[in-house]
Amino acid sequence: MQETNPYQPPETAVGEEAAPVPGARLYALGGIGLATFVGSPIAGGLLIAANYRALGQPGKAPPTLVLFLLASVAVLALALVVPESVPNAAFIVPQLLVTLAVARWLQGDAIRAHQARGGQMHSSWRAFGWSVLVAVGVLAALVAVMFVLPASWLPAE
Repeated sequence: MQETNPYQPPETAVGEEAAPVPGARLYALGGIGLATFVGSPIAGGLLIAANYRALGQPGKAPPTLVLFLLASVAVLALALVVPESVPNAAFIVPQLLVTLAVARWLQGDAIRAHQARGGQMHSSWRAFGWSVLVAVGVLAALVAVMFVLPASWLPAE
């Protein structure tokens, strides 16, 4: 029987980045920002999760999606309680800036290293396409929720 020493240091370096999947393409920070602007933080989170998969870190993708989904729900809930006099930019700009800051914090170094190694990037058009799909999905979900909510919860005309 082989004995294991619980006090033995790990055999791999702690904090070492996972190697990207060979031939993987990443979404640039600009593409993530575009997706967030068009399709909500959910779209930006989807692209960040896709980058995690391409970087060989698929375990980080689901928590990322959940985080950005919850952030989008929080922004929607906030939009329902603030006065109508608050401009839309008060919601769009912070979502965009926060998503870009989080993406830069989580993956900025990995994206730059990937590009420095000559790694390929997805086009911004692809990011835009995903953002449109997410926007349509979010709109469909909001319409479905409007049918489920009691009439007393809906804004008066």
